[in-house]
Amino acid sequence: MRLTPLRLASALTIATLALLSRVAPAQTFTEFAIPTADSGPEGIVRGPDGALWFTENRSGRIGRVSTGGLVIDYAAATSSSGPSAIATGTDSELWFTESSVGKIGRMSTTGFALEYDAVSSGPPLVSPQGMAAGPDGRLWFTDASGRIGAIRTDGTITTYPVLSSTPGLGGIAAGSDGNLWFTETLGRIGRITPSGVVSEFVVPGFNTAPLGITSGPDGNLWFTESLAGRIGRVTTGGAFSEFPLPTAASRPTGITAGPDGAVWFTEAASGKLGRISPTGIVSEYLIPTANSSPSGIATGQDGNIWFTENGANQIGRINIGGPCVVDATTLCLNAGRFKVQTGWRVPAQGTSGIGHAVPISSDTGYFWFFAASNLELVVKVINGCGLPNGKYWVFAGGLTDVEVTTTVTDTSTHAVRIYTNDAGVAFLPIQDTAAFNTCP
Repeated sequence: MRLTPLRLASALTIATLALLSRVAPAQTFTEFAIPTADSGPEGIVRGPDGALWFTENRSGRIGRVSTGGLVIDYAAATSSSGPSAIATGTDSELWFTESSVGKIGRMSTTGFALEYDAVSSGPPLVSPQGMAAGPDGRLWFTDASGRIGAIRTDGTITTYPVLSSTPGLGGIAAGSDGNLWFTETLGRIGRITPSGVVSEFVVPGFNTAPLGITSGPDGNLWFTESLAGRIGRVTTGGAFSEFPLPTAASRPTGITAGPDGAVWFTEAASGKLGRISPTGIVSEYLIPTANSSPSGIATGQDGNIWFTENGANQIGRINIGGPCVVDATTLCLNAGRFKVQTGWRVPAQGTSGIGHAVPISSDTGYFWFFAASNLELVVKVINGCGLPNGKYWVFAGGLTDVEVTTTVTDTSTHAVRIYTNDAGVAFLPIQDTAAFNTCP
């Protein structure tokens, strides 16, 4: 989704976790032109029909792109409505915020549009911003009035006040705890229960401007710190971690959970997509079109990452579901189907890094962390499809007691297994004979 961050004072230096970053290997980008000129694409979501649906903020239209790249768009009920964020409802229709007219829009997959603004509880809407489907079947949204709203699929709207007097509300997402979590650009992350009880948590850094937010594959909430150029993480208990990005002043904006066990985000100022693993390993990918200003981001039914290019009037796709590509940090095992990567960390020393990959055979390889002569971890992926349990197996053994995260991805199905060995513990063997139920 695209949400405008506050222009705050220059960021102050803060203490953050050590950054894990690497030069990203080449990825395949594809870009699709939007038929309506200067449409201003912002939010994007996977629709009930398997296509990607997106808002066109400047044209007042809602667009649809199939995973094959066919783009069409439809007029919203009000042409000057300024559609911003978009979500899929339990009624299999598309719901979106209309930031310019203070309404909530709805569109069927055939292009029929309606809108709602009658609030049953609370003051009128001012400028709805973020939107997400909630666990209670309602569509939840943030509003510039300093309230959180929820709309039923029959159009009934209820709003709830936020505790802060000037919260600067941004994105919103459903959490793994059954609550809704939202960003406040003045430096807080909020939580609201389906019954309307609000809690707020202060982000540790200064001038952070939290913007987009998503529930990550690890059950935590991940958010973009637009002004500070960081990705933040908060547990459902309110504990924060922050990860600075390699590109300065990148202005991270939209964020989504990927199909590969990581979190993906847009960098509006740098024209890049970013990827961060659950342990904080950051990769960046440069979008081919200059001045693309990527904004919203979502995972498609095809297992790839789709995003809006607000500056280039395009929809972009990065193919992450393709074949495994061997590089200095990646093993491609079992006929190249399984991608294996590792990251390490020594919390007591504040050091961390990425494992260097060395293949041994078609199904086995090892990683070293500190020196090429110092082997740390051996991994193999076995095809057990012809055996009674009919699964792919993952085995690993280590000669280390540092914290190690091993990520194994089935590039054919996008299934991911993540194995973690805690710091200070002698590496515990991995003998997972039920790792991937993805035969053949």
